[in-house]
Amino acid sequence: MTDRLTRIVVKYKEWLVLTLALDLIFCIFLWLQDEAGFYAILPSVILATVILYGCLGAWLDRRDRKKEQAFLKFIDDPGILKDRMIFQQMNGQEKEALELMGTLFEKMERQIRDQEADIQEYEEYIESWAHEIKTPLALMTFVLDNRKDEMSPVVYQRMEYARTDMEENVERMLYYARLRTACTDYIFERLPLPQICGEVLEGYENLLKEKKISIINDVEDVSVLSDRKGLSFLIRQAVSNSIKYAVHEAGTASIHLYTKYYKETGDIILAVRDNGMGVKPYDLPFLFDKGFTGDTGEKKKNSTGMGLYLAKQTADSLGIQIGIPEQNTGGFEITFRFCKV
Repeated sequence: MTDRLTRIVVKYKEWLVLTLALDLIFCIFLWLQDEAGFYAILPSVILATVILYGCLGAWLDRRDRKKEQAFLKFIDDPGILKDRMIFQQMNGQEKEALELMGTLFEKMERQIRDQEADIQEYEEYIESWAHEIKTPLALMTFVLDNRKDEMSPVVYQRMEYARTDMEENVERMLYYARLRTACTDYIFERLPLPQICGEVLEGYENLLKEKKISIINDVEDVSVLSDRKGLSFLIRQAVSNSIKYAVHEAGTASIHLYTKYYKETGDIILAVRDNGMGVKPYDLPFLFDKGFTGDTGEKKKNSTGMGLYLAKQTADSLGIQIGIPEQNTGGFEITFRFCKV
């Protein structure tokens, strides 16, 4: 109540000062004309002023409340302007302002609806294309698997690299579209980490051989509660990132997968680490930002900055804590922390 009275006083301070000034002038003239009568009538003047301002304040407060309610209804539904009842609490200037705002709101709503329809149509087309491209990709995989002997090693390796790169990009596109939907179709179940990691590494087998990257798989026989597709996507992003930035000198490139425990909480950590260039300390806070590529030298021009961003978004939706240790000397490491269930 005090706040509303204060707001009324501030809002109508000019009128308050004017009426008080008139009261003061009236009292001065009365005092000059009849000093005894002034002292006799002064209490009545003060009481009348208090009653007047009290009634006026209550009336203004009630009127402002009605205006506020009408304005809030208008904000929720600009089309309410068609109901002229809302104008009963407004003066001429306020009516004109509301009519102008209503026209602008209706125009903005039409534009927003049109843009939403265009965006939805575009997303549906992209998703449709991403699914359709899987057919030629599957055919390409079939040819590479069954016609390997008919190709030279160089051609086969380049085709295999192109296939893997296309599959990764299509998968990222689908996950990006999936994360934008209102609901997901995750199916949580107990998943053996060694099996999931093995399936992911198997998909990169040819690429790892081509780039001469050795795998050190120290993933222990543990299970975590997660969605199979989502978890596989996370591990693929980590392995793919390591393949790009591992040291590519003969016999020196390696990727290490291992698990560890937090005894205090029972949480399980899956880590993927390479022996590549690592990450600059000033890039650490931004690695999961959308489109951030960081200081990656020559590889920056081929990087989209979407892999780790999508991994972070997917991990958050799955309840998995994804992180990058600050001490990444001599390589880069990404960790996935699964809470004990």
